[in-house]
Amino acid sequence: MDLPLSKRLVGAILFRSKIRQMSAWGDTDTMHGNIECDFPADFGTRLILERLAQVLDPELDESIVDLGFVRSVRADSGHADVTLQLPTSWCAVNFAYLMAEDARRALLEVEGVQYATIRLGEHCAAREIEAAVNNGRSFAEAFPEEGEGDLAALRQAFLRKGFFIRQERLLCELRVAGCSAPEICALRLGEILIEDDLTTIRQPGAAPRKGGQAATLRRYLQRRAELGLDCRDDAQLIIDLEGKPFSADRVQAHYEVTRTMRVALEANSSFCRALMSLRHLADAAPSRREPEEQETCTVRTDTTSL
Repeated sequence: MDLPLSKRLVGAILFRSKIRQMSAWGDTDTMHGNIECDFPADFGTRLILERLAQVLDPELDESIVDLGFVRSVRADSGHADVTLQLPTSWCAVNFAYLMAEDARRALLEVEGVQYATIRLGEHCAAREIEAAVNNGRSFAEAFPEEGEGDLAALRQAFLRKGFFIRQERLLCELRVAGCSAPEICALRLGEILIEDDLTTIRQPGAAPRKGGQAATLRRYLQRRAELGLDCRDDAQLIIDLEGKPFSADRVQAHYEVTRTMRVALEANSSFCRALMSLRHLADAAPSRREPEEQETCTVRTDTTSL
C-alpha cells in the first residue's frame, strides 16, 4: 500500500474542533469549542485535547470530546484536572467508570503530566468513581456490592460491537462506490489505498475507483488491530470476528444486520447529543433550579445487544 499500516492507524481519531481563543496564552482561561481550558503558556494544549479526543464513549464508540462530555481541562505543575459531564446524572455507573478511567490514562500519556484528576460533576456516583479512578483502584474495589466485578468482558463486548459498526460504514462506502458483493469479498487490505482524505480501490484487472473517506478505513483498521485480527496487506478486507472472510451471499445478510445496529447506535447518539445541548443551554441561562428527586445509579449488565 502507499502508506504502511502503522501510519494508516496513527491519528485514527483526530480532534479537529475549531478553536476560539478568548484571551492570550498564559495562565488565563481559553475556550476550545465548548471546553473551558486553563494551561500555562508553555504547555502543549492541543496535545492534551487530542489525547482526550481518543477516549471513547464505550457504548456509542464516539469521542467524548465530539460528544461534548468534556467540560473543562486544567493543567499546572505537572497536574492535569479534567471535568466530565455526562448526558444525565444517572448514566450507568460502569459506563461512567470506563470513560473516567480511560480519560485519566490518556492524560498520563501526555509528556509533562505526572498526575491526573478526573471529576464527574453531578453524576450520581461521582464521589465513588472519582475516588477509585484517581487512586488507581478497580471498579470491583469501588463497587464491591456489584456482581460485575472486572470490566474486561464489558470492554471486549464494546470493542466487538464497535468493530461491526465501523465495518458497516466501510461496507456502505464501498457499495456507494459501485463495488458488488463479490468484489467486496475479494478485496484485500493492500488493494484499498489512502490518498489524502480519500481511498482508492486498485484491484488487478480493474480500473482504479474512488472508495470513500480515509477516516472510515482508518477507524476500521484501528479497531481490527485492537481485536488482534490480521492487518497484513494480503488479508481480506471484510472479515468476521474470527478472521474468516465472507461469501457474497453472507456479506449481504451481514450488511443488513450491521446496518440495523448502526442505525440504533446513531439514534442513541443523537439522543445523548440532544441531552447535552439542553444541559449546555441550561448552564448558560441563569435560572432557579427546582429540587430534584432522588436519583438511582444503575450498573448496566445486559450486553445481549453488544
